[in-house]
Amino acid sequence: MSVEAHAIAPEYVEALRQIEAAQENYAVDQALAAARKRLSMDAAYLTTMTPREQTIDAVAGDICALGLAPGATVPIEQTYCVRMLSGEIPNVVPDTRLEPAIRDLAATRVVGAYIGVPVKLSDGRVHGTLCCASQERRAELGAKELKFMQVLAGILATRVEQAQGVMSGRAQSLRGRQRTG
Repeated sequence: MSVEAHAIAPEYVEALRQIEAAQENYAVDQALAAARKRLSMDAAYLTTMTPREQTIDAVAGDICALGLAPGATVPIEQTYCVRMLSGEIPNVVPDTRLEPAIRDLAATRVVGAYIGVPVKLSDGRVHGTLCCASQERRAELGAKELKFMQVLAGILATRVEQAQGVMSGRAQSLRGRQRTG
């Protein structure tokens, strides 16, 4: 009798979900580490956004110095990312204190330089942002660093879609088994 013929025990379903999450976390961690290292920034982070808040999903680097922590939420109006997405600020801000749209934000007291890009899914929706920040100004940030971040964001968007597709497919499969089992 094939494995498909048997219902999957809930503990195995949970174990599979945890394995998939670990693989996804590894890919995200590697992308954040690459961004931080390549740009020589204090931290790199991945976010998701709602109309009300931004959630830090993952961080690599000095989370304490910049006040970043996985799971932390920030009101959307207090974020650099919402301003970057709306075009109020450029993707690359070598000196946050010189940028009128963000210089009065609380974060600017600790963030000297910022670079952020949208993580866009294939249907055009913005899943969130991929960002790097440094306590110090970074005059050398420019087009090459932006391109690197855009490539990483594209890779992360593909991974997000793959994970969503796998999880959706598994959920449908399990629902179908529950109905027939």
